[in-house]
Amino acid sequence: MKKDTTDKTTDDIKNIKKRERTIFISGIFFCLLCLALLFSILTLYWRFSGTNRYFKIAVINNMLNKYYAGDIDQKEVEDGLYYGMVLNSTDRYSTYYSAESYARSKEVTEGNYVGIGIQLSYEDDNMKVASVYSNSPADKAGIKKDDIITKVEGEPVNMDKKTEVVEKIRGKEGTSVVLTVLSGTEEKDVSVTRESIDVPTVAGDMLDKNVGYIILRNFENVTPGQYQQVYESLEKKGMKKLILDLRDNGGGLVTSVTTIADSIIPKGTITYTEDKKGKKEYIESDEKEINIPIIVLVNENTASASEMLSACIQDYNKGKILGVKTYGKGVVQSTYELGDGSALKITTAKYYTPKGICIDGIGISPDIEVENNEDYKLPTLINNVAPYDINEDRQLKRALEEINK
Repeated sequence: MKKDTTDKTTDDIKNIKKRERTIFISGIFFCLLCLALLFSILTLYWRFSGTNRYFKIAVINNMLNKYYAGDIDQKEVEDGLYYGMVLNSTDRYSTYYSAESYARSKEVTEGNYVGIGIQLSYEDDNMKVASVYSNSPADKAGIKKDDIITKVEGEPVNMDKKTEVVEKIRGKEGTSVVLTVLSGTEEKDVSVTRESIDVPTVAGDMLDKNVGYIILRNFENVTPGQYQQVYESLEKKGMKKLILDLRDNGGGLVTSVTTIADSIIPKGTITYTEDKKGKKEYIESDEKEINIPIIVLVNENTASASEMLSACIQDYNKGKILGVKTYGKGVVQSTYELGDGSALKITTAKYYTPKGICIDGIGISPDIEVENNEDYKLPTLINNVAPYDINEDRQLKRALEEINK
């Protein structure tokens, strides 16, 4: 008798299809389980890693506004975040500028601002006039050194808001500001018309019949022009030897210092820089140079661009360095504007002396080491005539002796 295989074949096909559906469903379930696991891992990563920093910032900001007993300035919170990013991750020279601080820094770099021509100090809760620039609006209005500013436009000076007070003294060129000034025992109102002020960065004088003395306090945009003017005036007075004072000169613009170096040293390399990728850029001088004896005065606050100039003079044997070891800043900063008035200044390269030495963290050792008295303070420049006291200033006195040997 023959077996009927039709039902058996049908059952086998059904079983195969059933197993295939089971495998297919199991596969889908497994894939969904894997996706769920992956999603969980990504969620944990998001919560406890980089992206979550923005959530953390929002939480802290909310807690400050909710629980802090004082007032929170949201602009200061934001600026503090940007400032901290740079402060904690870079060197001591890199920084973030808020729009306000960057505007002030540009005034310093330009060496020019609109104001009345005074420098202020803050002593015993008073806003005191530390110096008055010659022929400035303040000078013409009769404001004197050591006068105390008690009011600006009739409002008492708030020493807790010094920046705001200074900004109120400044303003648009041609406008006036009324200051209440305590001069000795007399208090009076003085109206001063604001002008464009060139900050003196260079001053000079003759120390004797043939020794010129030039002070360079900064290297700003106005410095090369001021230096050339002072140098030529001393030449006309008979200068045959030069004492160049770079003490307390914290540096400034590379373009300014290399312009001055170019006028002093012979044809060759003034300096070269090298960035993080090893790219080198050279700054060269032409064949024009001065051929008179030079002594350069330096101290522990001689830094950056002023060290660059000192190194040029030393490496080319154009003069002797006198004083104490310099600060030791051999890096270059570049400033990038961020579009909203703020800016980022970061170290982008190291610079090297003509002999190929980076003095960063090392400084320049003087050829003649002379220390000044600890209590001696260098005078402030208030015009283009160099202030000095040859008897109190031991380094300057020694330099004059050395150059006249």
